[in-house]
Amino acid sequence: MSIDFLAIGHVARDEFEGELTWRLGGTALYAAATAARLGTTTALVTRVGPKEKPALDERCTQLGIALHALPSSATTTFAFRYVEGRRFMRLRARAKGISPNDVPAAWRAARAVVLGSIAHELDRTLFGRTAPRATVLVAQGYLREWSADGAITPRSWDDAEDIVPLVSAVVLSEDDVAGDLSAPRRWSRNGRVYVTLAERGVLVLDRGTETTVPGYSVERVVDPTGAGDAFAAGLAIALADGRSPDECARFANAVASFAVEDVGMAGLADRTRVDARMR
Repeated sequence: MSIDFLAIGHVARDEFEGELTWRLGGTALYAAATAARLGTTTALVTRVGPKEKPALDERCTQLGIALHALPSSATTTFAFRYVEGRRFMRLRARAKGISPNDVPAAWRAARAVVLGSIAHELDRTLFGRTAPRATVLVAQGYLREWSADGAITPRSWDDAEDIVPLVSAVVLSEDDVAGDLSAPRRWSRNGRVYVTLAERGVLVLDRGTETTVPGYSVERVVDPTGAGDAFAAGLAIALADGRSPDECARFANAVASFAVEDVGMAGLADRTRVDARMR
């Protein structure tokens, strides 16, 4: 099967304090859902445990995503709780990693790829091994670590300067670096880094240059979960289409703006609505 868009990374089982049910999450799944909603032929390579596999199968079927689900004894699982507006995360389970050999050969020529690590699961040899026109790395998973009890805390991305040149662009949020842009600026000496700024848009760092591309007004903010992943998917598609860095940012901003207007993936928009918002 030929595809245009490929997302690689763990699917997550997200558990929220006070809720009886869990949700499917993870950068790769959100990115794949975004691309599929935009009308792009999309595939997802992930690992998932037996308990969550039926729900993932159903979700991908609904969205029209081709799924290659690698076996795992458990799905990467995060527990979330909120205290006075602050979010605390704990890693409860982690699936095995993903290597280049886990990616079906027919999918390696996808025009656009999003690498969405959430728990250090992507083998470094994946970088530079696919042959797409655009590869976007979502850096969030590299900017956190966990203690013996699973508590998630920030970490330095020590090998960023080696990895950034191997991809078309890196995406992170200002929250991922607690507002300190010194590291992203340093990484951008060797590549292109997009720092999302929530409703303010995105800062494009490109080999010494900095440009802020404003965001779009939204009808309402319901759930910001997955907005950065939607941005990454839009960015990869725009880069594969050959747009300029700033044009890519505008398109990705428009894609992400819809993601916050409903819960989970329900707010994701098709290409017609995205194009209309950009006019």
